Amino acid sequence: MGTTTKSQRGTPALAFALCLLFSTVAAAQGSASGPRSISVEDRSKAAEAYDQGTSAYLSERYELAAHWFERAYRVVPTSTALLQAVRAHHKAGNSIRAANLALQLRDEYPSDARSKKTADAVIATVKPTSVLVSAECEKACTLEIDGALAQHPTFFVTPDVEHSLKAAFDNGETSTFVQGTAGAIKNVTLAAPAPPPPPPVPRWAFFSSLGATVALGAVAAWSGVDANKGVSAYESAARSASSPGINTGGSPTPQEQAAALLEEGQQKERRTNILIGVTAGMAATTAVLGVFTNWKGESRDASSKRIEPSIGVSTKGGALTIKGRF
Repeated sequence: MGTTTKSQRGTPALAFALCLLFSTVAAAQGSASGPRSISVEDRSKAAEAYDQGTSAYLSERYELAAHWFERAYRVVPTSTALLQAVRAHHKAGNSIRAANLALQLRDEYPSDARSKKTADAVIATVKPTSVLVSAECEKACTLEIDGALAQHPTFFVTPDVEHSLKAAFDNGETSTFVQGTAGAIKNVTLAAPAPPPPPPVPRWAFFSSLGATVALGAVAAWSGVDANKGVSAYESAARSASSPGINTGGSPTPQEQAAALLEEGQQKERRTNILIGVTAGMAATTAVLGVFTNWKGESRDASSKRIEPSIGVSTKGGALTIKGRF
């Protein structure tokens, strides 16, 4: 007799689960909240989990029922599955878990009046005896509370106990601790970790830059002296160009000689100015490298960080490039 009764109760439970779950999924897919594609296989798995939860709930095995309802919600998120998970946890005495799911239910399905009524009732029973935490990340993150994944950024924790709150960002993690008395509300903002400091510059890079600066300075000095050497020749040619004379036609005139010397002198002057500019830039780079140089010695590991400066010089200017391996 007992077996027959159980079978009769199980069949309506399965029909109810399939009908209710599929209708809810269809409503969710038609909403404007950005529905995701749900496969037939996922719907089948969610319906099976929901049916298992319904059977456990009717048998008053509320802990097991909550497990199955949460599984159904993870496969295909619906307000119905989440609502049943809240009810099952509340029946099982898992008040904080029930309230946390109720917060999620209330925030994610604000237009579901039936779900909101149940969620508000469960939240009201837990709020005076727990700490309500509202966590916010400055950018996208994944939250963990006491090592467990937080499904929703607003949740309850036990009072008078220090709880670890961690946020995982795409560039690292940030953690803090939350503690409060019963009935307290804690608002926590978690910032992404700061970028790591630049790697130290090896000593050889500084001395290479220093050597290049000295070499460029020497070349610039030579260029300046070379440019000054042509000044007297140009002045002499200019004086000859302004004096009367006879040109046989087989050699450049004094005016042509003066013009050629002037052009040569201008080219040397431009070369000298370019070298002075590049030398000044290299000297500034050497100073910066000196500040960040690892004077205690660099790692000899082949995978250690490397910074390599390179210099390029042309008639139009100079360029300094620093290549690194990190």
